[in-house]
Amino acid sequence: MRLLSRFPSCFSLLLGLWLALPASPAQAADPHKLWEITSQQCVPGMQATGRPQPCVMVDLARGFVVLKDIVGPAQYLLMPTRRLTGIESPALLEPDAPNYWAHAWEQRGRVAQALGRPLTDEQLGVEINSAAGRSQLHLHLHIDCMRRDVAASLADHRVDPLQQWLPWYFEGHRYWVMRLPADALARHDPFKLAAARSAYAADNMASQSLLLTGARFADGSTGFFLVNMPVNFDREEQGSAEVLMDHDCRW
Repeated sequence: MRLLSRFPSCFSLLLGLWLALPASPAQAADPHKLWEITSQQCVPGMQATGRPQPCVMVDLARGFVVLKDIVGPAQYLLMPTRRLTGIESPALLEPDAPNYWAHAWEQRGRVAQALGRPLTDEQLGVEINSAAGRSQLHLHLHIDCMRRDVAASLADHRVDPLQQWLPWYFEGHRYWVMRLPADALARHDPFKLAAARSAYAADNMASQSLLLTGARFADGSTGFFLVNMPVNFDREEQGSAEVLMDHDCRW
């Protein structure tokens, strides 16, 4: 099954860091490694010298960093400069919470730049895994290419009513998709859209996995598809929307 055949890329990121730096195997599997990189290297380096390394960007004003993932030629991670465990962090649903999805989408051009060729928004995605589908205890959004077959399947929803969760059937599974207009990220935070589905959803954010990708609709307008891939242990679905992305960017 595809969902179980792919390991979260963050594990490979940690392995790559272990191979590159003096460390023990235990440190390589440290679930706090991304927070350590953010708080002990990227942010202090930017504050002290104006250099973000090993991150490629540190935005102190808006509170996030961007780090190149070791997996794939063009995958990046966007992480907050404050400590947030993951999708279940209550602070993400506060009225004044930063819209990390909007920040991540702004950074999507890095993928095409790394590949040395243009990509359309339908070829790009931003996603976050559930608590069960991740290896790290610091919030991180993956920015990378979409799978071609995923983009083709989602295109069948290009006439869905706006801002309504509807079932999306893919590879024998039922997920959920919401069609959003082009200005959605200026008005909405995908974390809050997922939580607004019901009180139960808001109380169980840890069991949700979200993916945002660009879309071109039937009337020629552009916007987004927001996908919710929840945990389903009966079907061995760990809530990892990362499997919908193509880290090899085979477009």
